[in-house]
Amino acid sequence: AGKTVTSITAAGTSHTCAVTSDGTAACWGNNGSGQLGNGTTTQSTTPVAVTSGALTGKTVTSITAGTYHTCAVTSEGKVACWGNNVSGQLGNGTTTNSKTPVAVTSGALTGKTVTNITAGYSLTCAVTSDGTASCWGYNGSGQLGNGTTTNSNTPVAVTSGALTGKTVTNITAGYNHTCAVLSDGTASCWGY
Repeated sequence: AGKTVTSITAAGTSHTCAVTSDGTAACWGNNGSGQLGNGTTTQSTTPVAVTSGALTGKTVTSITAGTYHTCAVTSEGKVACWGNNVSGQLGNGTTTNSKTPVAVTSGALTGKTVTNITAGYSLTCAVTSDGTASCWGYNGSGQLGNGTTTNSNTPVAVTSGALTGKTVTNITAGYNHTCAVLSDGTASCWGY
């Protein structure tokens, strides 16, 4: 109410999230895994603010929704995720669900500034300011892009294959695959 929405994502199976011009995140819909980020597992038919945990006092610039999880990027280029974490898609080194945002600061994102984020079925991927890509979570079809089919609960770098020596500008994750746009205008995909 009374807010100006600047970004919205509806990629979740049954939840939606938005970012407002004052840098607040809000989510609504199904919340069985805590994907609304308000500290509960109660669904909401109206938007609820996501302001606790790793987002306390932070300004959100973008948001993405996976099947049962959500991730946001702050104005400092840091990532926070919440909701289902059975495959490590929250990226905080565990497989424990979280009803409030948890920081993603380890693995391939250590010391990096995130500029773009995407969530798929049970995975999350990000692009950093140095043009590198990182993914974490479910990897049964190789959708993390690190040459394995092993899940990862921390971000892993995507640097091989068609991305070798390339600069990534955008990334998007689907159900079991991921695609990236490179600075030379080409696209590269991996996974199922």
